Amino acid sequence: MEAKHFIFLAMTATFIPVASWFGINYRWAERLLVAGCFFSTSYLIDINFVSMEQYRGDTRGFEFGITDWMVIALIIVMAKSPRWQHRKLDLIPPNGNIIMVYLLMALISASVAYVGVYAGFGLFKLIRAIAVYWVAYNYLREEEDLHFILMILAGIVAMEFLIVLKQRLGGIYRAPGTTPHSNTLAVYINMMNMIFFAFILGEKSKRTIIYWACLGMGSVMVLATFSRGALVSMIMGYTLVIVLSFYDKPTPHKSRVILTLFLLALPVAIKVAPAIIDRFLNAPEASGESRHYANDAAKAMANDHPFGVGINNYSYVINETKYVAFIDNPVDRGIVHNVYLLHACEMGWGGLAVFLLMIGNFFLIGLREIRKRRNNTITTMAVGIVVAMFTLWFQSMLEWLFRQTYVTVQFFMLAGFLAALTRVDKQMIKHKRTERMKMAWLMWMMDKRRRSKTKTLPAPAPANARL
Repeated sequence: MEAKHFIFLAMTATFIPVASWFGINYRWAERLLVAGCFFSTSYLIDINFVSMEQYRGDTRGFEFGITDWMVIALIIVMAKSPRWQHRKLDLIPPNGNIIMVYLLMALISASVAYVGVYAGFGLFKLIRAIAVYWVAYNYLREEEDLHFILMILAGIVAMEFLIVLKQRLGGIYRAPGTTPHSNTLAVYINMMNMIFFAFILGEKSKRTIIYWACLGMGSVMVLATFSRGALVSMIMGYTLVIVLSFYDKPTPHKSRVILTLFLLALPVAIKVAPAIIDRFLNAPEASGESRHYANDAAKAMANDHPFGVGINNYSYVINETKYVAFIDNPVDRGIVHNVYLLHACEMGWGGLAVFLLMIGNFFLIGLREIRKRRNNTITTMAVGIVVAMFTLWFQSMLEWLFRQTYVTVQFFMLAGFLAALTRVDKQMIKHKRTERMKMAWLMWMMDKRRRSKTKTLPAPAPANARL
């Protein structure tokens, strides 16, 4: 290991116990730790152990960073803080069993991988993301927590916008923000856009102006990436948010929001339309052909290997084995641009089936909340996250971005919030029932007191006595 690794390990050994102690003893420190944990997922500061930067796979080392520090510290706080003594921590959250099977399939694929260390990179990243899922699920308890999380997401969008603006002014045509590629940024921000759009439609409060600002900044960022898939996903996503929001409850407010959004978007659309149209019309045909060849290679690998070639091993296999015959140009032998076929070739058809079951279960969790049609914060958040996931998995037919660390962590973070909504909904119902009982008891006491006063008043004197 190099000196930087020892320095990083020393910082890790210092930060985690110190942050945990403060979080256990002070609520403000716990709150700061939560904000830092989820916010840091948008600006990953990691160090690679056993770094192999020349490898063209989705993960090039055992990544570990500041987000992991905060996740570990939060787990310690949740387990040890007196404030958490009466809060049950679920070791296996909803959909957790399927996630564990998914992890097991990845482990099996790693055991038969062509290059074990590459598989180790991918497996370790998956474990890190699942830890974020666990923390996100167990943290979200009340409606107040949900609004706090929304403000964290708003901070992420604002930061990305400022960075993209700086990059554009610096001459970068397709700005990537903090992410490795502009397409990654587009997918990442698109998911945020769906959540804020859902809250613009579903909530009327002082926070709405923040949601409008985030939606505007997010939409501009997606347009600035000129990602064709993200542009289509954004339009489809906004349409689906409108449909689900009106299914929840149609209101005049929602109609006014849609009209306002159309009027605001029209001049922007007119301005960027020529560049977007050119991007669609003049896309290189070779790009489509290389994707087709990569898909064929991935199918062949899946058919030949029952448990796959090993997670994070496609790039090695396509360059160093007989499958090189599928793609002539070495430049195109990176990663297959279809996350479903990527799972099939690296983890086998069985691994793909478990993967589809996992993401399908998250859709079911969200749709169950939407079907309640409560027209409240919970349903609105469910609409936003369900559509956010739809945009990710729709675009994943043409991209492998889910396997990039930014998007992997973001997906599991939002999935954790989604899984916690049922518990928050029950807590809100319980709170409202308690408030109604308190109000009924108060009214009964006031009525009882009024009656007792009436009984103790002296009877009026007879009329002849007054004479």
